[in-house]
Amino acid sequence: MEFKDHFKNIPCLETVRLKLNAFEREDMEEYFEILRDNRVQKYLGGGVPLFDKEPNITNWLNNVNDRLLKRRVVFTWCVGDKADGRILGRIDLGGFVKREMAEISYHYAYEVRGKGIATEAAKRVTEFGLNDLGLWRIQGLVHIQNAASIRVLEKVGYVREGVLHHYPFGREFHDVVMMAMVKEKPPG
Repeated sequence: MEFKDHFKNIPCLETVRLKLNAFEREDMEEYFEILRDNRVQKYLGGGVPLFDKEPNITNWLNNVNDRLLKRRVVFTWCVGDKADGRILGRIDLGGFVKREMAEISYHYAYEVRGKGIATEAAKRVTEFGLNDLGLWRIQGLVHIQNAASIRVLEKVGYVREGVLHHYPFGREFHDVVMMAMVKEKPPG
């Protein structure tokens, strides 16, 4: 399958405990509850805007499930618990550069922190990026004070490449840690 062929719809990805799907209207209220939690917003660079009214909900769903996908900008997955169907968070893979590089980002409900959910989802999305899309590099920018998120990416195999000072992060500027997973290119 060619790179472009992956962008027809959000692929369903699964792990032992998780199901990563396209967001649907019925997921939105649970997702908004996650976004309303200031503990979740703390390291998101000014926060993710709450767009919990119409027509904003419809526009956002159309953007992430169609417009941005078809333009090959980003995959946005709703992360759900396979056992009970609860919405646990969101993970993105986007910012594609020359079909070789992308950036991973995520946020989850505060109550699932420390349970391996973020690590499990990041591992699966990283595998999708490297193996299915054929990317050579996936990077993640993490707020320098967000030690838990740095650990998530380290557990998946990402390496700290350095600190970017006063760097654009969300809607603000912060010191961030550049984490990256780089696949070794064959010689020649």
